[in-house]
Amino acid sequence: MSTSKTYIPSEKYRQMLVRDGDRRFQEWHNNFLDYQRAYQEDMNKRKK
Repeated sequence: MSTSKTYIPSEKYRQMLVRDGDRRFQEWHNNFLDYQRAYQEDMNKRKK
């Protein structure tokens, strides 16, 4: 078994980081929108 490491080219690594950042942002943003919608529904119920 070889112990030599295979290195990822910097451009490919950058693209991986960008995709991961996009995925994390979408996950966070969807959670935020769900929370915001629930909050607004709750506030509308309290007004009536």
